[in-house]
Amino acid sequence: NPYFDPSLTRRTHGPQTRRRHKQFHFAEPGQYVEQAERKRAEARMEQLKQEIAERAELARLEDEVLDASAIQFAEPPQVEWWDAPFLSEASYGSDAKLEGPDSLCTIYIQHPVPIEPPLAIRSQGVAPAQLILTHKERKKIRRQRRLEQQRERREKVMLGLLPPEPPKLKMSNFMQIMANESVPDPTKLEAEVRRQMQARQTKHEADNKARKLTKEQRHEKIEAKTKADEEACLMRAVFRINKLEHPQHWHKVTVNARQMHLTGTAISCPTGFSLVVVEGSAKNVKAYKKLMLRRIDWTMSQNDQGSVTNDLTSNECHLIWQGEIDKRKFRQFKQHTSASETQAKKWLMRAKSDELWQLAKQYDPNDSITALDPFA
Repeated sequence: NPYFDPSLTRRTHGPQTRRRHKQFHFAEPGQYVEQAERKRAEARMEQLKQEIAERAELARLEDEVLDASAIQFAEPPQVEWWDAPFLSEASYGSDAKLEGPDSLCTIYIQHPVPIEPPLAIRSQGVAPAQLILTHKERKKIRRQRRLEQQRERREKVMLGLLPPEPPKLKMSNFMQIMANESVPDPTKLEAEVRRQMQARQTKHEADNKARKLTKEQRHEKIEAKTKADEEACLMRAVFRINKLEHPQHWHKVTVNARQMHLTGTAISCPTGFSLVVVEGSAKNVKAYKKLMLRRIDWTMSQNDQGSVTNDLTSNECHLIWQGEIDKRKFRQFKQHTSASETQAKKWLMRAKSDELWQLAKQYDPNDSITALDPFA
């Protein structure tokens, strides 16, 4: 038989052996965990050895003193890589490629697409710090938001989720809107258009009136804003005035400080100079500095009746100190007239601020070292 293979026949000689089944070998608990921990320890040891070797090499290089002559600096290129696309040749003396199809300069401006922040940021309890936008940027964002709202409403109307809005009839367009409809009484239609216009105007005014804050709500809003600013930063400013005698000066110094929710004192000493101390939020103190240093004319010597009181041509106001404090020293803003410097110090000592008088006394406006930039 040409197809017979004797190697495939079953062995008939020798004992017949049955194939044995493999037995189960159960691993001990923690055996592979120990192997993994051992390998991790070896890896950490190798990493530690490598870090130690790198630090030793770095320390060896730092200890070596390199000769300045051995350092070779690369020659500067003929053309920097950021200028190369704008030059016709590899030289600054060549013509610039500002026009043409192969130029990078075009008349188009790329406006990046605004991306909404992730939901995790918007859902946080504390809002992230917002950017201070200009008036044009606020108008642009408002316009984009309103266009998005109109687009969503238009899509819902097309899908039948919302009823279509009735046409907004006006005197300038009601003839075009009603052109395809027969109008038996044009006078009645005109009266209906005027009625709708008046209803829209009334609704608009009512909505504005409903959103308008009352007098008490406005005061509460201003007080809450001022309190928040004071918690963020509480500032103090000290002013030195040569003479504080004019009634209008007294009135402006006192009334503006109280309107800006500032505390402090204004001390007038006929034998010396005058001192004004204010405490409050950084925003209000900055506005008060503009009042004292820019807006008030300290050389004005005429009163309301037109008579001249005293010569104030050399009267000046200087900011001698400003800085941040931890708490207020004064409970309200008060005026005080002292006959001498001793009385003025005693008045300031009640607020534990008597050192301000000595500071104002030693102030020299001509000294460039002690002079302050009031709006720095």
